[in-house]
Amino acid sequence: MDALTKISRVFDNVKQVVKEKNSSTRLQSLKKDILLIQSELLVLGKENHGLHIRSLAMEGYLALLSAKIMPLSLSEKKNILTVAFEKLKQHAQCEETLFVFLRIQNLLCYFLIQLDEINRAKYILENVEEMYDDISNSKAHMFIDAEDLFVPEPVSNIKRMSSEKIDKLITNNVQMLAFLYNKLNLPQKYTLYSHTALRRQLEMKEGTPQEWAMRTARLGNYFSYLNQLGNARHHLCAAYHILRTCHDNCKLIPEEFVLQKADFEMHFLELSHHWVKYGLTLFKLSRKKILNSVFSGPSGASATDLWNTVDFVNESLVDTDNNSQKENSKDSGSEKYEKGDCLTEKVYIFPSLDLTDIERKVPLEIITNSIEARKLFSFTHKWLKRAEHYYDFEHHSSHYISCSLQLAELYEHLAFFEKNIDNQYTVQKRRADVLETLNSLLKNCDNVMSIQIDVIKELSQVQLELMALNLQKLWREESQTNILNVDNDTDSIIHSLNSESNKTLTEKTLNTSSKNIFLRKMEATTSINGKLFRLSGQIDPGTPSELSFDYGILGN
Repeated sequence: MDALTKISRVFDNVKQVVKEKNSSTRLQSLKKDILLIQSELLVLGKENHGLHIRSLAMEGYLALLSAKIMPLSLSEKKNILTVAFEKLKQHAQCEETLFVFLRIQNLLCYFLIQLDEINRAKYILENVEEMYDDISNSKAHMFIDAEDLFVPEPVSNIKRMSSEKIDKLITNNVQMLAFLYNKLNLPQKYTLYSHTALRRQLEMKEGTPQEWAMRTARLGNYFSYLNQLGNARHHLCAAYHILRTCHDNCKLIPEEFVLQKADFEMHFLELSHHWVKYGLTLFKLSRKKILNSVFSGPSGASATDLWNTVDFVNESLVDTDNNSQKENSKDSGSEKYEKGDCLTEKVYIFPSLDLTDIERKVPLEIITNSIEARKLFSFTHKWLKRAEHYYDFEHHSSHYISCSLQLAELYEHLAFFEKNIDNQYTVQKRRADVLETLNSLLKNCDNVMSIQIDVIKELSQVQLELMALNLQKLWREESQTNILNVDNDTDSIIHSLNSESNKTLTEKTLNTSSKNIFLRKMEATTSINGKLFRLSGQIDPGTPSELSFDYGILGN
């Protein structure tokens, strides 16, 4: 015990020096005291076999302090921690060593990542992960904080630490694994471990609700990128629920709400962008599924099948979805299955949150008709308008442009699902208005030629869509007017073909003045589109709605 008393006294000096950050002799004193304690620990471990593991844990903590405080290179810090890690590895789950072992492992892997030794860090983290299941909640309170080992008391008399400290360390390691899997481009493992870390933080209430909500929203946005819309919806709804709850609670304290109001606005703005991405992704997947079902039919299909009218809802689509639902209903627990890109998708959920009512309001299933399309459009349009509210062209040009292009894309998707020609025309006209407004703003800016050309290309595409719709309306009017009775009208048809005027049925049935005006408009539109396509052909094709929020050539 005399050795422990001496060690305890010197360690008290170390703790005091650590606090004196502005002292000029701080580092020299630390180094001297640490070396003294290390020499005492070597003697203690050899002479007292019962204190061997305890001395190893104290040695490990001194190595941790040295790596964190001493002005050493990354390689030197890595080497110090590697030696300590190897010494403690076989005793990792002992009550004296577990806490300091996990801290050493965490910092060591951080340095390995900094040194680009990714695979070694991954190997350590994955091997240590195996012990997490052995550290149950019932055992977590049995372990000792590293600093409490430096007291002249037997281990049996030392107080045990709270299980929360162990849980936080495990969560940090799970986060680091997620980071590694992201660097290694393993998206499925990255999302699994990211969700696990978020779930643990939610259960422990670690950090602030705003920080947790934003990390969850970003993971939800990444799920949208992966076309896993079940996961995306759940995470975005969880982020909205926590953020809205925190916002409403802060409003009860006016002084606190005034301080955080601007932060809440920025958080909801970011969440708006993620919801818009979700809505556009669901539209794209729906269109892709419908087009694939039309143009990727069985090889034995006859050519005449191509003349059949396309119906968004067909038996094959419904059957596929129903079958997948029956298969997925067998799963239960903290994970469930939803539809994502027409495939079964494991949905990671937060069991402690009841999001049923919120999720019910968010479209998830593949869009098959105009009614469903309007619901998704309304949902996405609401969030897009919320984002647009924060931006103006003068001060936030890149964000303003991005929102305008997303709005145009939203109209394009809605028009795709509209069966009524007049409705399609109205939607496409609104899309054209958005692009024309944006184009007029870009004309007055410098260094935006590439963006403007993309906008002009999309404008030309819209004009072609409008022209095609006008032709369809023209054909519809003709077909309704010229319903012929073969028995009664044969003679009149022959007579019209032999007449001096040699007029066609179309020319006979259309009002001449209206027809001429219409044809002149169509001719002008065709001419304009030809010029637009010649201009836009100067660059490679691209979809303006996919442009990034951050245009390097624009300054906000």
